[in-house]
Amino acid sequence: MGKSKKSNTLLKVVGVTAACGAAAYAGSGYYVFRNAFDLKKSNSYNKSNTNRLTYGSDEKNEWFMHSIRDDEFIDSFDGLKLHALRLSNNHENHKWVVLNHGIGDYSGTMIDYLYELDHAGFNVLAIDSRGCGMSEGRYTSLGWNEHYDLISWINYLVNLDNSAMIALVGINVGASAVMNAVGDYLPSNVKCAVEDGGLSEVKEILNTYIRREFKVSGKLLLPSVDLYVKNVLHFSLNDISTKRQLENARVPMLFMHGSEDEVIPVSMLFDNYYSCGSEKELYQCDGCGFNEDYMDPEYFNVLLKFINSYVK
Repeated sequence: MGKSKKSNTLLKVVGVTAACGAAAYAGSGYYVFRNAFDLKKSNSYNKSNTNRLTYGSDEKNEWFMHSIRDDEFIDSFDGLKLHALRLSNNHENHKWVVLNHGIGDYSGTMIDYLYELDHAGFNVLAIDSRGCGMSEGRYTSLGWNEHYDLISWINYLVNLDNSAMIALVGINVGASAVMNAVGDYLPSNVKCAVEDGGLSEVKEILNTYIRREFKVSGKLLLPSVDLYVKNVLHFSLNDISTKRQLENARVPMLFMHGSEDEVIPVSMLFDNYYSCGSEKELYQCDGCGFNEDYMDPEYFNVLLKFINSYVK
């Protein structure tokens, strides 16, 4: 009897330990998922994204208040109501930029881009990504589901102006959406694309985050994270690849990245660039960190020179 009781006690201890370990593993996976994908609960993203414009200088405020602008809405493939700001001061031509903001921002934070693109003669469709601004949703997918949204907006714009000549411009996660989109079928209206600070693979950026937060290899936690991704976002981390999408790119691309970016490593710039199968250019913004590339004095000159070479 004594040995039997000891065996039962040992089995209980092992069972409790295993259960605690499984709970800790699942909890760690959820922690990573929440901070990487949940826009409402993440500690990493700006919670103040609303439908309000983030104003710039007095000159830019005055310009914006007198601009021709409209709110546009479409439904996403998975039933979300998506919003974009349409700025059409140059409606006499058919030159368009579809602008994708960065993570935690929204169309109203893109005043510098709107101003520069408008003054260069472009109309702009500035998207609110899912879960941001006036678009519905709670989760980002770091550029994967967003690339389907981007394609929907492109088709919407082509239906609005079937002579539209379109350039795609995306910032960090918006850039990832652009890179994923160019690997799918796009209308011939899309003439070129610019990615600024995009990540090369979701799994790689999660690996970087896990190593920084937990001091362990991301391979240990990624299966747990992937369970939440499958259940909530409805795809697997193992089935998506930005680099694979870029291999199928057919439109000319400009790759931009800050040399001091510590959130999305600058090595990803070169991973993306060398994966791209279309005509391509590269520009590194010296001294710029995460989301700071537009502060490079040559940034808009480089961006507009590239776009103007394809959108005549």
